[in-house]
Amino acid sequence: MSLRPVYWAAGLSAILVALSACNGIAPATPAVSPHETRNAQSWISPEAVKATSLLYISDLTTYEVYIYTFPGLKLVGKLTGFSQPQGECSDSAGDVWIVDTNTRQMFEFRHALKHAVKTLIDPTGYPVSCAIDPTTGNLAVTNIYDFSGAGGVLIYRHATGTPGTFSNPRQFFYYFAGYDAAGDLYVSGQDVNKAYMLSVLPKGKSSMSTVSLKGGKIGFPGTVQWVRSTLVLGDQECNHRKSSCLFEASVSGTTAKISHVTAFTGACDVAQAVVVKNLVAGGDYQHCIHGTSSADIWAFPAGGVPIKRAGGVRAPVGAAISTP
Repeated sequence: MSLRPVYWAAGLSAILVALSACNGIAPATPAVSPHETRNAQSWISPEAVKATSLLYISDLTTYEVYIYTFPGLKLVGKLTGFSQPQGECSDSAGDVWIVDTNTRQMFEFRHALKHAVKTLIDPTGYPVSCAIDPTTGNLAVTNIYDFSGAGGVLIYRHATGTPGTFSNPRQFFYYFAGYDAAGDLYVSGQDVNKAYMLSVLPKGKSSMSTVSLKGGKIGFPGTVQWVRSTLVLGDQECNHRKSSCLFEASVSGTTAKISHVTAFTGACDVAQAVVVKNLVAGGDYQHCIHGTSSADIWAFPAGGVPIKRAGGVRAPVGAAISTP
């Protein structure tokens, strides 16, 4: 049984969902991982193996993940065999997890290796992104929605086994996620009316709460990352236009107060970005102005025009840094 993927109209956010779920059709579970049958075209260069840091960018329309040196942005590898690769996350060992929505699988790749070392299956819905708990090594996976309706968060203890499920009753769609240093999980998404929402799953708790956002508005869910003592939230429709930016927010309890905006000049759609010290990297999907999509690096928190840009991508979504 095949799935018919469609784009969400709001923001052309580069988030794919399966139309069959809306029609009540049960999706087919892949019997064999695509990486066992279709990854013959994957390649890793010797330069990638020697590199200290690598940037992984997933591409929705080529079904591939491109590997660049970081911050040099030289293309040094490519992973193939995906169906709908989207969000990514990395752990302290430099392993990168790639979420493949259409197969409902998550693949773990070691630094500069072209074969997955672990595969997990999502039993409840359509996964789009992930995050690693720095305190436990647990893997959080966001389902944009489940087979039965609203999505949620799956937590795989130590990134293995059968996941526990968590949700906020006020939230319907779940997009990107990020942990803070204490193990609290923040998740961007939307309510049933497609208004932006931010939820938190406090460490050790069994239910999620709504986080009130003060000092600004986010148009469409994007990046979630804890940077030092600040929560960084991405917007794929910054100022409700076809542009992207990052908001820095201070968090107190269940309130996040925006203190700074990093705008990406000329960027159309940066779905997921990753901040490393004074740099931020991600893919710019140039669907809105019919330009050329690219993997970019900007100064952080200054933003502005990219300080470095590389081609090779068509519809980039996820971003993660591998630094073993």
